Amino acid sequence: MDNHSLISANGRTHAKIALLGVAVSLVFVAVVSASGISRSDSGARAYGPMVKATTTSTVAKGDSLPVR
Repeated sequence: MDNHSLISANGRTHAKIALLGVAVSLVFVAVVSASGISRSDSGARAYGPMVKATTTSTVAKGDSLPVR
């Protein structure tokens, strides 16, 4: 067998490489997803002025319905 080069490798070797890539990708996604679940958003802060949406303001007027 001449599987020392990716160009001259047979189909079975290409399939092994592709499956290894998929397996590593799945493990990576699982690790990243698991680390995101344990994180809490209690430390999230909002800076800047508080804007309260109480009234609607018309931005543009025309013959048709106004765009708000």
